[in-house]
Amino acid sequence: MKNNTILILGGYGEAGRLIAHYLLRESDVRLILAGRNLDKAQAAAAELNTTVFGQRVTAQLLDAADQTGLEKAFAQVQMVVVASSTSQYTRNVAQAALNIGIDYLDILYSTPKLEILKSLANQMKQQGLCFISDGGFHPGLPAAMVRYLAPEFERLETAHVGSVIKVNWEALRLSPATIEEFVLEMLEFQPVCFTNGEWRRDWKNRRTFDFGTVFGKQKCMAMLLEEMKSLPQNYPSLKETGFFVGGFNWFVDNILMLPSMMILSIWRGRAIRPISRLLHWGLNKYSKPPFGTVLLLEASGWKGKQFTKRQLIIEHGDGYLLTVLPVVACLLQYLDGSIRKPGLWMQGNVVEPKRFFNDLQRMGVAAKIQ
Repeated sequence: MKNNTILILGGYGEAGRLIAHYLLRESDVRLILAGRNLDKAQAAAAELNTTVFGQRVTAQLLDAADQTGLEKAFAQVQMVVVASSTSQYTRNVAQAALNIGIDYLDILYSTPKLEILKSLANQMKQQGLCFISDGGFHPGLPAAMVRYLAPEFERLETAHVGSVIKVNWEALRLSPATIEEFVLEMLEFQPVCFTNGEWRRDWKNRRTFDFGTVFGKQKCMAMLLEEMKSLPQNYPSLKETGFFVGGFNWFVDNILMLPSMMILSIWRGRAIRPISRLLHWGLNKYSKPPFGTVLLLEASGWKGKQFTKRQLIIEHGDGYLLTVLPVVACLLQYLDGSIRKPGLWMQGNVVEPKRFFNDLQRMGVAAKIQ
C-alpha cells in the first residue's frame, strides 16, 4: 500500500478536501484523509469516493501531536501532505516522516516552520528524502513565475511580483485554528525586497501595480518569501526582485490591522484568540465583490541589444482554489519522479515552470504573457 499512496493531514478541511479532489481527478494516486475528527474524515472520504472515479480514499484518526501515531500512519504511505493548521507540530510531523523514511509537502506559511525544516535538511538529504515546503500560490507561485519568464531575456534585470487577493471569506468554512494561524503568520510579516544587490527591510518598500479593469491600480507592500531568496544567485544580472502583497478590505486594512498588530506584539498569547475572532468578523463583514486573485509579474531586461519588458499574469476567481491547484500541479511532477530529489525545496523553486503553468492552465487557472 505504501507505493502511490499519500496521506493528507487535515484532509477533510477546506484546502485538504480540494487537494484530494483534484489529485484523484488528475492521477491514479490513493489517499488517506487524516485528522483529529474521524467522523469528518470518513464523511469526506465517502463523498470523494462517490463523486470521483474509484474507491481510492480512506479515513484515519490522527493527531499531529502524537509522534508515535504519526509514525504508525506514515508506514502505510510514500508521502505526507500537511494541509492542516498544525505549524506548531512541524517538528513532530517532519521527524516522524524522517524516522519512517517518507517524503513530505506542506502548504503552511510560517517562519518557525521553515527554521525547523532547515535544521533537519542534512538528514533529509542523507536519507534521500524529498521535502517540499511553502506550497500554494503565495508562497508557491512568485519564484516559479520569474523562472518561467526568465528565458524571455538574455539578461534579466528586474522581476517584481504583485498580488491582489479578494476572497469571499464568508463562504469559507475556516476553523478557529486556521484563523489563529493566519493571524500568527501576519506577525511574521517581513517587508523585505532585493534592491541594489542586497535584501533590504523597510516598511516603505511598496510598489503600485495595475491589475487591470477589475481590480485596477493597487499599492502593495513588500513581503519576504523564502523562495525568492535564491533568484539573485540563479540570475546574476538581477538588480531588483521581490514579492508585493495587497490588502484585504478597507476596514481590516485601515481600522483593524495596525492596532491588532500592536496588541499582539505586547500580549501575544492572551490576545491571539480575541484578535482572531475580530479579524474573522472584519473579513466576513467588509469583503465585498468583485472576488478573485491576480498575481502580476513585471520583468525587464535585455534581449540582444534591445531593452524589453514583459508581464506574466496569473489569475483565478477563487483565491482558495488558487492555493490548491499549484500544490496539485507540483504533486503531479513529484508523482512521476521528475522533481523528486533529496533535500529541502520550496515549491516555487523545485517545479519545472513550463509544465507547471501548462498544468495550471489545464485545470482552469488563467495565465498569459504580455
